[in-house]
Order: sequence, then C-alpha cells, then structure tokens
Amino acid sequence: MDNSLIFNKLQKRAEELDIIENLYEDNIFANYYQSIINQDELLEDDIDTYKQFFNKSTPVLEIGSGTGRIFNPLFEEGYNIFGLEPAKEMSEYITPKGRGRIYSLTLQEIETLPQKNIEVIIIPATTVSLFSHRDFYDFLKKIKETQPHIKRIVFDFLKESFFESTAGLIQSSQVNGEKFYNVNFFDSAKERIIYNLVSPKKLGVSVKYSYSYEVLEKMFRELGLSMKLIKDLDGYAMIEGVFHEE
Repeated sequence: MDNSLIFNKLQKRAEELDIIENLYEDNIFANYYQSIINQDELLEDDIDTYKQFFNKSTPVLEIGSGTGRIFNPLFEEGYNIFGLEPAKEMSEYITPKGRGRIYSLTLQEIETLPQKNIEVIIIPATTVSLFSHRDFYDFLKKIKETQPHIKRIVFDFLKESFFESTAGLIQSSQVNGEKFYNVNFFDSAKERIIYNLVSPKKLGVSVKYSYSYEVLEKMFRELGLSMKLIKDLDGYAMIEGVFHEE
C-alpha cells in the first residue's frame, strides 16, 4: 500500500492494522455504512428530491446502490428501479427480492447493462466523487451514444469547500460497540481526496475526486448536453442533466 494514501497521523497505527485498498469491498466497512446510513444530514431529504424526476413506471437506474439506502425503499414502494453495485459486500444489504435487479457492473461497463429501457439515472450519496473527471465524462458520452432511451441524470456532489473545511479532521463514531475513525485529506498534488476509515483491526481507503458546478457545466457543454442546479448549499449541490428531451 502506498503510504501517501494513509493520513500521516494514522501511519504508525496503520502498521498494526490490515489495510483494505477499497474499503467498500470489506464486510466490516460495509456493515459500518449500513449502520450509519441515515445519519448524514445533507442527504436527509434526497430521496424525495429524486422522486420528482420519475414515477413508479419509469425504468430508473441507480449508480452505486451500496447497502440500499435509496434502492430498498424505492423498490419496496413499487418503483421500477435497477442498480449498479460492483461490491458484493455492500449489495448483501439489498432487500432479497430486489437483488436480481442489482448488476455487479462498474461505471465503465455501462454499455453492457442488460436493461436497455432505462429512462432516468440517479447517482445519490455524492457517489460521483468516486469517479475521476475523465471516467465520468466518458460515462456521459457512452450514455449519449448508446442509450437512446435515457432522458436525464440526477446526482449530487460535495464541493471542494466541504473537503477543504474537513481536511485533516479525524472524526469518531461508535457502531455496534466498536469505535471507528474517519478522515479526509488531499493528496500532495491536491488533485484527489483520500478518505481513511479505521476500525479496531482494519484501515480502509477510498480515493475521491473534487467536483464543482464549473467543471460539470464544461463537461456537459462539450457533450452537447444541458444541465441545471437543483440544490446549492454551502458544501453540497445537486444537478439535473438532460440527454434527450421528451
């Protein structure tokens, strides 16, 4: 493991821990996310916002279904939702009746999606930060060129100001009687945000990328797509992008 992916104040502690290069592919950290799933105030009302862009008959694809915070309630309410989740450790928390609608595909494999009638894509929980700008641009381009039914994409992101205000701040939480620590920090080039999550026995890593309205507006404009701001808070924003007008 590259030491630059471990926060400097955690490096000595890390020598005693198992290092998980992708924390989403670990049962302990998947359970952590499942346990804290509804504690993020920024995401408190996001499911109601997403519902404004489709009805129960609309075929919807969620990118990064995780442990089912969005997928499970929508599926149980009768929405025609599908999901992408490459980490089997996370998708174990998907409601059993809906697991057949979860595809173990990455963003880069969108053209292989078996479901060909998707009309709306959602990327909740600031998951877009897990994708580099190049990967996200290529994803949008593939949708435009290969998915003619898709009308819009709705997603949220954390602004760079959020990461700057929390960088280096180690926070703690108690989950199932065990203490966890987490911290965000910028890499030396300030191009990526590194996230460390520490359990009593493991240290998990996630690499993130900073987005802004300006970066996204340029991306959508170059692809000939339109977009607009739905929510604009201090450190958080939500975007609607349109592929094919109705």
